[in-house]
Amino acid sequence: MPRARCHWLTLLAAGLLALASIAAYGQEVLLLGGFYTNPPIQTEDDRSYAYAYVYQQNLTEHWYASYTYLNEGHITGHHRDGHSAQLWWRYLALDRRLALSLGAGPYLYFDTTSHQPDGSYENKHGVGVLASAAASWYVGGPWMLQVRFNRTWQASGFNSNTVLLGVGYQLDRDNLPGPVVGSAHRGKDATPNELTVMLGGIVVNDFESDMVFGGALEYRHQLWRYVEGTVSYLDEGSARSVRRRGVATQAWVSGAFLGDRLTLGFGAGPYYATSLRVSGPGADPSPSHWSGLFTLSTSYRLGDHWLARLSWNRTLTGYSRDTDMFLAGLGYRF
Repeated sequence: MPRARCHWLTLLAAGLLALASIAAYGQEVLLLGGFYTNPPIQTEDDRSYAYAYVYQQNLTEHWYASYTYLNEGHITGHHRDGHSAQLWWRYLALDRRLALSLGAGPYLYFDTTSHQPDGSYENKHGVGVLASAAASWYVGGPWMLQVRFNRTWQASGFNSNTVLLGVGYQLDRDNLPGPVVGSAHRGKDATPNELTVMLGGIVVNDFESDMVFGGALEYRHQLWRYVEGTVSYLDEGSARSVRRRGVATQAWVSGAFLGDRLTLGFGAGPYYATSLRVSGPGADPSPSHWSGLFTLSTSYRLGDHWLARLSWNRTLTGYSRDTDMFLAGLGYRF
């Protein structure tokens, strides 16, 4: 798939999540783990682990939207994961404690594949469909349990099934059991400006997954209540196959919870490498300096101005040098 098309789909996914956030109803976060259950793609046994991070936004009694990061594990010749925005319908039973749900939406995936004896590989990107069925049990207080079945379809690539089980937490609470439906109070608007320094590990998305040290400097500005923009300088360290530093701009969907102490956000945008060196088997002799950048980020207020932030960046390249940046740092709001 052309890289430019992936970038547009990234921004489209962010826009869909923005529409969901504007509703400002009850929110839930979940951590799920389980198994990839397909028949083997190769002759070996291709059973693997799988896991997902999920954010759910209640819209009405029977409808909700979700964002899902799905990691399909490591099977022979494929390390695949992806992001999906889904729309769900649910049936509530047993005094609203049991929710039976069906959902579907686009699935933007990243697949490290084509592993060759000389060590070369390919980072493939594409768009498919993620369809899911889930059963959720609201056990009491803010906690919930969920079991979920996922099915992915891709026009080019392999389809997959995953079965996941995990725990969830309601960021908004109500006197009624079950999902919170209705306007969720959000306090004062977030401080409009933030400057954050972050350090951490950078992993090249190949079949070795070696980690090097890197960092980032980020300026964040609130544009509207649920929309932010960032400008970042990224240093991805000195991995054997790629050395990259550059500047990124991203548009964000972000929400504040727990009395505005906790924030969760998803950002996407272009990333320009001011310094780039690619080496190793399969290296592109003239790689583009433009890439895409996805980020999941959370912050926690330590006081009126100071905050701690965790971010996970995924670079999306057209020359098979995608990376993950796992960063943590300290920020100042003003």
